[in-house]
Amino acid sequence: MLIVETILKPDRFGGIGLFSATLLPKGTLVWIHNPIVDIAVTPEQYEALPPTFQALLDKHAYPRDRDVDDGVVEYNADNARFMNHSSQPNTYQDDHCRIFTARDVQPGEELTCDYLSFDARCDLSWVKELAPNPGAGRHQPASD
Repeated sequence: MLIVETILKPDRFGGIGLFSATLLPKGTLVWIHNPIVDIAVTPEQYEALPPTFQALLDKHAYPRDRDVDDGVVEYNADNARFMNHSSQPNTYQDDHCRIFTARDVQPGEELTCDYLSFDARCDLSWVKELAPNPGAGRHQPASD
């Protein structure tokens, strides 16, 4: 469950991304697990769903437990499901499955995570990323 103010808007690749609405200093807690919002779906429940909802889960759900292959997936019913992958994310997940900012995140900046941190078998062949910008996230002094 997201616990910071965010907005959805188009990302730089033509999809939808999750963006910070405020300044999030490094170490800010962004997401915590809440079973009311973060819904576990068993393989049996998945099979009983209509194909349209199965497709939604196929796109937005992920394994409930990275280390246990029981087929249970988790679906974020809030906008956390729109957080996109980055190989250089500005968030990280701790050992208690909480998500924090890895550095200061500016208002209007897209929140990103490393999908492999919670889904080791995630196929990232579809991911489009721009070349890393070494100055990203750093305040650049104004020139006169």
